[in-house]
Amino acid sequence: MIPLELFAVILLGVWGCCVGSFLNVVIFRVPEGLSVVSPPSRCPGCETKLAWYDNVPVLGWLWLRGKCRSCKMKISPQYPLIEALTGLLFAGLTAAYYFTDLRPPFAEAGVAATWPVLGVHLCLIACMVAATVIDAKLFIIPLGITWTAAVMAMVQPVALLVGLIDPRAIQQGDFWDSLVPVAMGSEVGLAIGATIGLLISVGLLWRGVFPQSFADEPEVPEGMDPNDPDLILVHPHPRREVMKELLFLAPVIALGILGFATSAALEESVAGVNAISGVLLGYLIGGGVVWAVRILGTLMFGKEAMGLGDVHLMAAVGAVIGWRDATLAFFVAPFIGILVVLVTSGLASVLKGKTRIIPYGPSLCAATLIVMLLRNHFYAYLLPGMGGPGGVSGVSP
Repeated sequence: MIPLELFAVILLGVWGCCVGSFLNVVIFRVPEGLSVVSPPSRCPGCETKLAWYDNVPVLGWLWLRGKCRSCKMKISPQYPLIEALTGLLFAGLTAAYYFTDLRPPFAEAGVAATWPVLGVHLCLIACMVAATVIDAKLFIIPLGITWTAAVMAMVQPVALLVGLIDPRAIQQGDFWDSLVPVAMGSEVGLAIGATIGLLISVGLLWRGVFPQSFADEPEVPEGMDPNDPDLILVHPHPRREVMKELLFLAPVIALGILGFATSAALEESVAGVNAISGVLLGYLIGGGVVWAVRILGTLMFGKEAMGLGDVHLMAAVGAVIGWRDATLAFFVAPFIGILVVLVTSGLASVLKGKTRIIPYGPSLCAATLIVMLLRNHFYAYLLPGMGGPGGVSGVSP
């Protein structure tokens, strides 16, 4: 009889390929503002609707030999590559969680007690695949993709509340071994206060009380391509624009501090409240760290530093895996970014300062995946002597 975990690896690998097929639609249509549901998949050349057997992930492209059955137009190899990559990531993450000691609580609790958490993590992986490809090609991260991951993060506390996840499988006695984001004590007040502040700021922005930053398109210098990503560097008043973002963040910061201060004595632990607050706090701090770097970098250098798409991306990451892991991923990302620059531009170009803007979303996504797999090893190195399962234990929240 096949063990449940092994069956899950095989099943999720196949399912990942199917998800990858959908991600190809997302990657092509979402940046164009098109529906991902209608019309059904068709050849972009002759617009012939694809038969179901031509739509089989990976295999469909192979038996069509990379050409449309009707007009013989070439089909990009991106399609089977994205499908295969997503399948491998789904199967690999599942195997790493349940068949290795990288994340001991998953293996100890088993699929039956942790499947909602695994499902949310796989959703994040799918969103990161789509965001990576789109950002690499177009230098944008559609917010719908990041919002999807952030909303799905709430499945974890909801599943905990309705009993789909055994609380003992989530909080294994030590904070660092928790499988879902958890806020404790004054962190709960911080999360609630800052979330209220964010809702207020969004409302004031929607009503036009708060101005929107970088709302005006910069004038394109003569001889410069309007689609050139370097265009973001020629905005005439970037420092003024990020001050608008500081105004937006003022209620978030103020009410967050107030919530933190007023809940400092909070000691009672309610699993559902802690988990919901953990997701909210992960969203706020995950995005807040990137936003702080964006604002400070822009004020220091007089050029727009990072994009708001990166802010939304790491906010979603924080909501899914918690603010500590999201912050760790943010500090791992620069090393990946440097490697990407060296590979794509070459050391000579880097030394001469001739490199072009490199999309940072792919580096953030790669760093997030690394942290999801190796976070216990990172913490064991950063916090030596903690001991316990996975190398990190005994840390009180």
